[in-house]
Amino acid sequence: MKPILENWQRFMKENREPFEVDKEGYVTLYHVGAGNLEELDPELAEKGRRHYSKAEFRTWDRPRLFFFTRLGQEDPGVGRVQGMPYAAKVKFDKLYPINKDPLKLSYPEMREKFREITGLYPHHPRENNVYERVATLAEKLYNYEGFIYPHGEETIVTMWKKVPVNKIDIDFYGG
Repeated sequence: MKPILENWQRFMKENREPFEVDKEGYVTLYHVGAGNLEELDPELAEKGRRHYSKAEFRTWDRPRLFFFTRLGQEDPGVGRVQGMPYAAKVKFDKLYPINKDPLKLSYPEMREKFREITGLYPHHPRENNVYERVATLAEKLYNYEGFIYPHGEETIVTMWKKVPVNKIDIDFYGG
């Protein structure tokens, strides 16, 4: 009985969608950061990244923004993130589910298309970084602007385009 329950729990975790998509196709994402912003810019975020972000950027150096998918969500590596809470409305169809990779952009057959788009030589370090290869292909071929991916037990979103945000006047962690 226990293996059935464990398999069911794993299935539910892998197939859950933490997003509520509104009638216009938007989802609400949450960011915690510096105060008084109207727009988040990946280029600026990269310059002011915090210590816990630096490890993320060592594995993939593309400037990007990180978003939670629900209020009160904690970062599995650092816990509660300090700062001002913001909400962003983003078109759900602009977010590529990298863990599912439905377009098979991470597959070896797509390396040639990546080289064609970027002009890079075979086995260039950017080609060998799967995140960068998939991001480039997703953006250039299909107009995606970010990834949906699991982060610990949670789901997060990372975006590599500027995102308008609204400050939300609540305690993000409800305490």
